[in-house]
This record gives sequence, structure tokens and C-alpha cells, in this order.
Amino acid sequence: MSRKLVALPQTEQALADGDISYRHATLIAETASQLGDKFQAQAETILVDTSKEVDPWRLQRAIWHLKHCLDADGVLSDANKANSRRFLHLSQTFDGVYRIDGWLDPEGGAVLNTALDSVMGPRLADDDRSAAERRADAAVEMARRQLDGGQLPEVGGQKPHLAVSVDMSTLSKEPGSMAAELEWSQPIPAETARRLACDAAITPIIDGEADHTTRVVPGATRRALIARDKGCRFPGCDCPPAWTDAHHIKHWADGGSTTLDNLILLCRRHHRLVHEEGWTLELAPDRELVAIPP
Repeated sequence: MSRKLVALPQTEQALADGDISYRHATLIAETASQLGDKFQAQAETILVDTSKEVDPWRLQRAIWHLKHCLDADGVLSDANKANSRRFLHLSQTFDGVYRIDGWLDPEGGAVLNTALDSVMGPRLADDDRSAAERRADAAVEMARRQLDGGQLPEVGGQKPHLAVSVDMSTLSKEPGSMAAELEWSQPIPAETARRLACDAAITPIIDGEADHTTRVVPGATRRALIARDKGCRFPGCDCPPAWTDAHHIKHWADGGSTTLDNLILLCRRHHRLVHEEGWTLELAPDRELVAIPP
């Protein structure tokens, strides 16, 4: 670093005077090295003056603009190199959870960040999830909407969808019943299978023969449910209908009916609270929903 500063007298003096930080000086030195002969005294003056006014992050943005002015072809080459380094790893661990690791170029990262920000929306008053948890949920929600939209390419002659294999004894939570099987995943708990089965297409398999596939909540019932609930019914939630599942207050596997008086709309997060996390929902006489924590 000290050898690089010898060729940058303005930067060296500003650092010695305490007008800029070591990080500022490092960024200027790195820029001078990258630009070579294209980096002249006027460029150093611009960056030193900017460093005295802004933090290193904003200085980096100024450097990007300066580099583009002085070496547009070099900036384009750097962008192409960044794009060639892109990757996404999605791997399942032995305990069933998935780990994501990846690298995106600036454009790809901006696209993903913009989409995640849109799906996340403003934080609700009762939302105690961390920012990382909200991003994780938003990424899953984006994928779920793509699956629900039916626009993805077919796989094996079928539209891609989550496939769960589960015995009725498991859906009924009978003691000693087996876990459910989720395609592309480890076995899942009965309560997770019950949540997924609340609003799904069901194909009964009897003696190895598949019967006719039907929707648990028919289209007409779903439309009537949307007209009545307008969105997630969990107290304080304003998620729109497109982000919700139809939840059976008394599960159909327990004998509950698939009728409007036994159905409510719940967003994915609150639907999970009710099933896997043990919250209880009760309807008050005025049809207002009361959420009772475990």
C-alpha cells in the first residue's frame, strides 16, 4: 500500500492529514492500479475530494462512474467476467434442510433483490421474523407463485407441482402412523402434510390403482371464499388472496366439510403458524377471527 501511495501524492497527503480513511486510500490506489496510464492527476483529485465528503461505499460508486468514463471497454470486460462467475448451489443436508449458496452478477442480483423486496413488502406489526427469515420466505413464495401460475415448462408431461404421498392414517394423525413423503425432500411431519392437503389436488390410490384427481377446494368455492375474506383472515394480516391458502377450520381428514362456513383464507406464514406451530383459530359470534397462541 505504501509503495502505491508514492505515485499518489494527493491521496498520501490527505491520508496523513486525516482527511480520508485508510479504506478510502486503498480504494483510490486500487483504482489507479486497475486503470494504469488512463489514471491521471485529475482523476486522483476527483477521488480525493470525493473521499473527503462521502463514506467508502459511496466512494466506490463514484469510482465505478469514473472508471466507465475513462475505460468503458474495461468496465464492460469486468461485467462479462462477473457474469461468467455466476452459479447457484442448492443442496439438501442429511437432516433434510436445504442450503443455498450462489454468486450473481450485478444485474442478476438486482433482479432477485427487486423481486424479493416486492414479495416481502412492508413489515407487519406482529411480524417478528428476522430480515434473513423474511428473505427466505419471500424466495420460497416466489417459487410457489410460479408453480401456482402454471406457466412453467412441463416435466414428464405434467405441470411442475409439489407431490406428497401420505396415508389417511397420517392425515388423521392416528397414533403410530407413518410420516408423509414429499418429493425432492425428506419425509415430513403429519401436520405439514395436513397443511399442504388443506388446499390441494388429491389423487386417491387404492390397492395400487390411482383414482380420479379432484381439488379439495373447488374453483367456485375458492372464488366465493375470496369474495368473502378478501385476503388472509389472521388478525392484523393484509396479504391479498393470491398469497393465501384455503384453510379448513376443522380439517377435512377429521370430518370437516369443504364449505364456506368451515373455510378461511390464510397466508402461507399464518397457515404454518396454525398447523405446525400450534396456534388455534376461533370464530367469534360476529365472525371475527381470534388467534390463540400455543
